Amino acid sequence: MTLLAVRNLTKAFGGNEVVSNVSFDVAAGEAVALIGPNGAGKSTCFNMVNGQIRPDGGTILLDGMNITSWSPDRISRRGVGRGFQIAATFGSLTVRDNVRAAMIARHRAMWQFFRSASGIFITEAGALIERVGLSGLADQACGTLAYGDLKRLELALALSNQPRLLLMDEPTAGMSEADRRAVMDLMLALTRETQCAVLFTEHDTDAVFRTADRVLVLDKGSLIAEGSPAAIRSDPAVRAAYLGC
Repeated sequence: MTLLAVRNLTKAFGGNEVVSNVSFDVAAGEAVALIGPNGAGKSTCFNMVNGQIRPDGGTILLDGMNITSWSPDRISRRGVGRGFQIAATFGSLTVRDNVRAAMIARHRAMWQFFRSASGIFITEAGALIERVGLSGLADQACGTLAYGDLKRLELALALSNQPRLLLMDEPTAGMSEADRRAVMDLMLALTRETQCAVLFTEHDTDAVFRTADRVLVLDKGSLIAEGSPAAIRSDPAVRAAYLGC
């Protein structure tokens, strides 16, 4: 079932068209990679889907509903989770309290801070922390986490929204090879478990070809190829534009 449908998405800055008539679908339970050389338009495309940038043309449909002009917070409430290249956490708070804060925001329960915030979403946060493999670090301040653990926490924060669509911008940026594999495997396992759709950008082509069900390739703002990892790896246009061979 198609969950995300992007049609003829277009965006220009200062007369320079950085995304040009891009169309693609992402199905529930599917992991789709959006790749391309630097300046291809990946981040702009991502930010339009997330509502951070308003497109000049085209439509974005989430489960059939037009969300093209929606704000990021409204899109989030509709079931879209977002992870960023640089993880955004409260460094002085523990892992558990970061996840609880995200859950409180999702449920619009900020008012409960004026009562007893210490008792809110403890069980739910613990279960999510366990799912991403951080149970042993639940009471550790985020500012002291190793980078790989911080990216696991970022995934937990994105999942705290119980998303139907998860947008991950370079989820393994700056990580060791072992941590990259672990985080991507975790993301894929959680996708399969929940049937959440995932759209992610990633410069590590090994991680892309190992993880993605389907790969979209942007070059100079246009979609030049779409298909299975095997098909993309052997596509002459992709090899010339992105893989350097």
